[in-house]
Amino acid sequence: MTSNESIPLGKYLFSRIRQLGITKIFGCPGDYNMPLLDHIYTVDGLDWIGNCNELNAAYAADGYARVRGLPGVLVTTFGVGELSAINGISGAFSEHVPVLHIVGTPVRPEMENSLWMHHTIPAGSNDEAPDHYIYERMSEPVRCASAHLDNVNTAADEIDRVIFTSWRKSLPAYIFVPLDMTMASVPVSRLETPLQLVIKNSDSKLDEELADKILDAIYSAKKPAILADILARRHRSRELVMSLVDKTRIPSFATDMAKGFVDEDHPAFVGQYNGRLSRPGVAEAMEESDLVINIGPLLTDSNTGGFTRNISEENTIMFHPWYVNIQGKKYENLHFLPVLEHIVKKIDASKLACTRWADSIKVGNAPPAVSSESDITTSDFYTNTVTKFLKPNDIVLAESGTAQYGINDTVFPTNVNFTTQLYYSSIGFTLPAALGACAAVREMEEQNIGPKMRVVLFEGDGSSMMTIQELSTIVRYKFNPVIFLINNSGYTIERALHGPHALYNDIAPNWKYTELFRIFGGSEDSYITSKASSKKELAGILNSEEFEAQENKARFIEIVMGKYDIPWRLREQAEQMNKHVQKWTTEYYAKKGEKPRPLMLHG
Repeated sequence: MTSNESIPLGKYLFSRIRQLGITKIFGCPGDYNMPLLDHIYTVDGLDWIGNCNELNAAYAADGYARVRGLPGVLVTTFGVGELSAINGISGAFSEHVPVLHIVGTPVRPEMENSLWMHHTIPAGSNDEAPDHYIYERMSEPVRCASAHLDNVNTAADEIDRVIFTSWRKSLPAYIFVPLDMTMASVPVSRLETPLQLVIKNSDSKLDEELADKILDAIYSAKKPAILADILARRHRSRELVMSLVDKTRIPSFATDMAKGFVDEDHPAFVGQYNGRLSRPGVAEAMEESDLVINIGPLLTDSNTGGFTRNISEENTIMFHPWYVNIQGKKYENLHFLPVLEHIVKKIDASKLACTRWADSIKVGNAPPAVSSESDITTSDFYTNTVTKFLKPNDIVLAESGTAQYGINDTVFPTNVNFTTQLYYSSIGFTLPAALGACAAVREMEEQNIGPKMRVVLFEGDGSSMMTIQELSTIVRYKFNPVIFLINNSGYTIERALHGPHALYNDIAPNWKYTELFRIFGGSEDSYITSKASSKKELAGILNSEEFEAQENKARFIEIVMGKYDIPWRLREQAEQMNKHVQKWTTEYYAKKGEKPRPLMLHG
């Protein structure tokens, strides 16, 4: 190519995305983005996955990114489309997931002259001319970077900056593309220099100095522990963390959000630490440690046992994407990965003073399960059935509900990638996220990346109703997840929090779940469905030759469980948070001079 060759800006944008290894683009068409979407088909290897609505597209891009470690990409249209997606983007921002949201906007003169174009809103109550940039400002709190491509001379640089920032920070970012800019010319020669996805801190000497300080602390600890949290996964550090565990055999734990990040069949693995909501023996072992190597912390209510985590800062080394904290001394504005790389490279297990190993830590059984009117109980299903069903390298998704709490009693095999939106907890997230995970798996298979993987989804009946349309997209693109649909007659997680018998926690009864694939146009050779109301029926399905042999098809099982069958972690989380809320509000009322009044928000 010659130095003066050019390509349209739209093609440049999608070419940059393709250079990262991304081949799947999610979204919905609209008149402000369709000329931009045309450029997808000019880039070899890119595939468009059309979603049923923009919210589901955002969820799907999130699910894709959690599997690939690359930004999930969605394209929406100005105003109505981008606002529909913003809830999904907010969840990605909360849980540190890189999503690149591309928004097609009106042409620049329409925007700059505040014309009364469709999808706009008046700027005020007196019918002032529309502010075309108001939607762009709405997404500002839930993105790490953005670019409005209104300048031909800087547009390509802005695209590169935003894509890299989203990847580096593992957070959502936005690119706004005016309709008249999609055909703007940019030098094609820019594509000869790919984006370098490498994380470096500004002071490499400081990285090494901190690594040496941390190594000294590890070598002197008698009862060290490794605690992996979800930001370790988000920032692509699994290989490093497992190398640290392998080299040292230091007793290792994971939080509930990071379940499976440390292999649960590894000799050094002890259990999941979630404050007072841990299994007997786990919290005690963690909290008596004289040094906790905490990698990727995200200290939310549900990830700390309702704020019952009890680890002192003086005994903790925190590896965070924005800082490293060494026993109370915080080093800001540096990423933990370069520091951790030095540690893993230099650590010498023979220098450890460790006197406690994982096999000496006794972990007790879970509390007794609640009684249930159903033969299949939450406790038995996740503890026994799911433990036996899962395979190494599975991608497991658990919906915000009983599934995300119950599955913590499952013992995962090696290298399971686990997704649950425990922090943001937007009910309905995981079905579209499973679609995104399926797209990521297909992409990896097409590029011969990694081992064989299954996508296994545990979905609630109530949550499925929020986003069930995306099952039609799974049918349309012939994806083959395994879906366990938990039919417990409504919002059981909400019943655990408040109003167990309230009508607002009921849902439309008697959905014919096993017929949905047919209703959504699936051919009979692309799926199998079944329903189990007893343990015997469920075992018969899972152990059948037909079920195992048809892994190339989508496999869907509706499982009937009790309406009030609440996992012990969910029950205790509700109780713990209720204590906090009562205490906080009592103190608040006193501060405000208000009369105390009953309040039951949890439990």
